[in-house]
Amino acid sequence: MHYIVDGYNVINSDDMFVSNTLENRRNILIKFIREFRPHGSLKNSISVIFDSKSKNLCQTRGYSKICMCDIEVIFSDGVLSADDIIVEIVDMSENPYNITVVTNDRGIIRRIGASGAKHESVEVFLSKRAKHDNVQKVREFDIDVKNDINKEFEKLWLKK
Repeated sequence: MHYIVDGYNVINSDDMFVSNTLENRRNILIKFIREFRPHGSLKNSISVIFDSKSKNLCQTRGYSKICMCDIEVIFSDGVLSADDIIVEIVDMSENPYNITVVTNDRGIIRRIGASGAKHESVEVFLSKRAKHDNVQKVREFDIDVKNDINKEFEKLWLKK
């Protein structure tokens, strides 16, 4: 599955992305994706698309790409909008049924509607963090509990 994230739509929809600069807000989104993998399995890929008006020497087809770990970050160059790039990626895909677009932008949702690509709301995408947080909290143990568990295993496995 390939997730395509409408970057500014996501960071403008939740207070977790509040920061003093736009660059920091984008970095918070990238960090969120890296830490919580809301796109699921390691087999799933993800692209985050942002609008930009700055020119970049690496431009291809009206936008530039940067890879940050396993996250593809795409900036438009002002010729195409982020919306256009998202729709173009879906349209050019050999199998759009394996694409999930994360946005609340009704225009994008309407434009990809007939392609077979899936749509996921920003709220659903971000809620996957809460599920991940709950799993982590269950796994955290007090040091005394850890010691008790280790002693119990020693008795069982080492016959002490």
